[in-house]
Amino acid sequence: MKRMIKSRIDTIEIQSRTLGKTMAVTIYVPTNFCEGLPVLYFMHGRSGDESIIHALDIQTVADRMIADGRVKPMLIVCPRMEDALGLGAFEDYFFNEVMPIVEKKYKTSVRCIGGVSAGGFIALNYAFRHPYLFERVGGHMPAIEDVLDDDDLHYFGTSEQWKANNPLFLVQKCTLPLTMEIYLDAGSEDEGGFYRGCAQLAERLAVRGVLVQNHLNEGHHTIDYIKAHLEEYLMFYAK
Repeated sequence: MKRMIKSRIDTIEIQSRTLGKTMAVTIYVPTNFCEGLPVLYFMHGRSGDESIIHALDIQTVADRMIADGRVKPMLIVCPRMEDALGLGAFEDYFFNEVMPIVEKKYKTSVRCIGGVSAGGFIALNYAFRHPYLFERVGGHMPAIEDVLDDDDLHYFGTSEQWKANNPLFLVQKCTLPLTMEIYLDAGSEDEGGFYRGCAQLAERLAVRGVLVQNHLNEGHHTIDYIKAHLEEYLMFYAK
């Protein structure tokens, strides 16, 4: 009789040459792990870190859904991204260090990317600028706006750089494969009003013929909102 190997949360410490410091990554490894599983890179929001995997109790939710047959097994990777929008050196760190280390260690297959708040901005930015790397992309209450907030200017340096990195404008000039699927959502009481950015982005994607779904749910810009919809997200990524 084959022994069942339970799911686990691994923590990898990466001695980053790009950033010049040690960075942590948490990884949900499903029950009876085998090589060749899909991988979801799931980005935390501003002031968050890799512990989002515990804050959302991803292990419990994923275990239950896999056991019930609602989703297929997949790895879920939560890297620490100290730059709130994953720009500059942090982008190099993610693509040149996090992804190669994770995918060599676990022998993964297809990739998905998603994120929460600023992490949703990162996920959409990375997917639109590297469109053939990811099959499914999610922005959950993603921090996308059509007007530059003065508080965010220091992340970009100039309004031109803000526009060059903003998914709302990237989508108008990037080449997106028609096989890519995108999931957007936000709460109707979102304090940042990010449901407006979701609606605009969904419209621009639909015009391009990209498969996109946009959900306006009840709720605020909180972790409780994300927890309330985590099952829906996993059904999108791990279908």
